[in-house]
Amino acid sequence: MTTNNNNFYRIDGYLQHLPHLAEYLSGNIDLLMFTKVFFQLVNRTKFEIADHHREICNKLNEVLRYDHPTNNVIFNIPPRHSKSELAVIMLISYAYALNPNCEFMHFSSSDALVNRNVSNIRKIIDSEAYKMVFPHVELTNNAKGSICTSQDGVLYAAPFLGQITGFGCGKFGSEKFAGAMIIDDPIKTQDALSETIREKVNFTWQNTLISRKNDMRTPVIVICQRTHENDFCGHLIEKEGTLADGGKWDVITMPAIIDDGLPTERALWENRISLDELKRQRSELGNWSFQTQYMQQPYAIEGLMFPHNETKYYEEEPADPDYTHIQVDVADEGSDYFCACVYKIFENKVLVVDCIYTKENTDVTTYRLLELIKRHAPATCNIESNSAFMIFTRSIREKAGEEGLATLIRAIQNHTNKEVRVLSQSEYIKRNFYYSKTDNAEYKLMLKHRHSYLKMIKNQRDDSVDADTSASEYLRLRGIVPNI
Repeated sequence: MTTNNNNFYRIDGYLQHLPHLAEYLSGNIDLLMFTKVFFQLVNRTKFEIADHHREICNKLNEVLRYDHPTNNVIFNIPPRHSKSELAVIMLISYAYALNPNCEFMHFSSSDALVNRNVSNIRKIIDSEAYKMVFPHVELTNNAKGSICTSQDGVLYAAPFLGQITGFGCGKFGSEKFAGAMIIDDPIKTQDALSETIREKVNFTWQNTLISRKNDMRTPVIVICQRTHENDFCGHLIEKEGTLADGGKWDVITMPAIIDDGLPTERALWENRISLDELKRQRSELGNWSFQTQYMQQPYAIEGLMFPHNETKYYEEEPADPDYTHIQVDVADEGSDYFCACVYKIFENKVLVVDCIYTKENTDVTTYRLLELIKRHAPATCNIESNSAFMIFTRSIREKAGEEGLATLIRAIQNHTNKEVRVLSQSEYIKRNFYYSKTDNAEYKLMLKHRHSYLKMIKNQRDDSVDADTSASEYLRLRGIVPNI
């Protein structure tokens, strides 16, 4: 029998091919193959593979090969989609086959969960098939919450908020995969609404767990459903950034319903949880719980001005809009975002078709705003400018003139209370503004901050909301859209 990958995936009787599996799985990093084989051999039932399983395994293969760009990975996956099976049980079982000297630390929200995972890992490694394929892996302890191998490999498992002393993970100076820290749902869903518990989880990471890596390259794998906008994943993304934005974390987000609301909508794992079942669960759970835990789109639960479920979306950008306008909200302070939104009016609807949403400096945003003006050819562009940004506005106007752009570029100033202005325009915006379901990272972040905007609260992320408010005021005042 050949060790060709395609042939392996057609095998039904694995046991007779175990010698070949040993050769293949030792020489080729293939977590999905390992899972397919040993899940069936140990559990006597097939592992139903879906596309999201392939995506998870491909990412974890990079980690096992030690060639992942950051070795810090977050998987945000809805419940009952095999996240623990793949990223904890199968990953650790396979890793010991590749390197019995691995040192793991595994954390979850409770003793019961980590002990269950350890028990399932032990079940695989103790199986007759595993011993035949990987005879060099030998367990030397029988403890409930840990695993030791004859080659000094260790798995230490504990609740996330439990006592953690004297343990580490990974190997200092290792040139190959030698273990990882794996965090699986660090907080219970019922605890996620407690700010005290959320802060305790985030504090534990920052002041205890992060120091348990024996080497800077030791991977950290976080697998969980989102439970709150300021949960552990939200904390990591906010403080340390995503790989896409030049930060530390490679974030893989998998909503339970793909293309939600579009003609192409479908279930993430149709054979296990159908689209109809997911919609039934959304009705039972309520929009906030479903959007947070199943769609991985957490938003504030109370006092929202522009809640996610009240946001309207357009399906197609008009080729010949009635009017195009750009509204710019500059970044006054270091924590602010530079926000430039493109509004295209069509049949009295205001479509927000594009944006710049960034913390980059004016050297970058000057160029990007000019490119945005070139791309959409708006009739008008209003830039909210205090005294410091009048120079920025003049620069944009001059450069646009040099390039022959016909857009009227104006500096505007608002002196009335911002929260009152937003409140006064909010109902009109909710009725008449339509947004895109684009995959553009900046646009999605803009929407996330918009959906989190709270009524009459100061010092929050209001850059996109301020841009919408100013655009609404301008378009209505000038009669570009009906003032109703």
